[in-house]
Amino acid sequence: MHDIPLQTARALLDDCPLALLLVADDGAICGFNRAFRTLVGDAADTLKNATQPDGLITPLLGPGTVINWIMPDGDERWLAVSITTLEEAPGFSARFYIDVTEKLRFKKERDSLQTRLAEESLKDGLLTSLLSRYGIQISIEPMVSRSRRYNADLSIVTMSIETDGDRNKTLRNIVSLLSDQTRWADLVGCNANRDFILVLQETTQDSALVLVDKLAAQIERLNESAANRVSACFGVTQCQKNDDAASMLDRAESALADARSNESGTSIAT
Repeated sequence: MHDIPLQTARALLDDCPLALLLVADDGAICGFNRAFRTLVGDAADTLKNATQPDGLITPLLGPGTVINWIMPDGDERWLAVSITTLEEAPGFSARFYIDVTEKLRFKKERDSLQTRLAEESLKDGLLTSLLSRYGIQISIEPMVSRSRRYNADLSIVTMSIETDGDRNKTLRNIVSLLSDQTRWADLVGCNANRDFILVLQETTQDSALVLVDKLAAQIERLNESAANRVSACFGVTQCQKNDDAASMLDRAESALADARSNESGTSIAT
């Protein structure tokens, strides 16, 4: 293998499509190629042999393999950084920069789309027999309108489960329990945290509380024969005069959050 002439090596580095910065161990900037000058613009003129780089360049010298950097024109970019020590030139390292902004942007858009699709799915991803929160909200909109128009009773019970055993198995057991304890006209779903949502048509708040007591008693019976203990807390609300589906569902979940934080078992949102 023939050695590459120094002039040829310099030309190759200068023509390299990756932005390259040569840095001494004491932090001094010793050189850069054409791609780096294109990346940083006029700030490159202040760099050679500089021990205190221009403030615009400072983030490019920081730790980490991906750097968030604001370009001279104000555009935000994400740069992947690869640092190579030079065995034949002790005391120096080469930093290569690859613009991964578009790659990360596409990933963010993909993740956002996946989240949106999950949120807008009518069925829960794990407990597929149940409606998702979005499915519940879509389904109860006409029920809430009917309740306001005709003064029909409508209540929501939210329920959170804690266990010291297999959570997914426990959730599936609770799904069976809810199926046994609710009527065909009731809706059962869960939110992203796997808190259960029970929509009870033609049901007053007091009747909803009776159901809560029955569910709590059934869970205690399960604990008598199960190796792992299960505990539950509940939030309860009923449809109010100015409700829509979103406000009623939010209030039911807020009641559950209150019950969970106060360890009170059941919280009623009025």
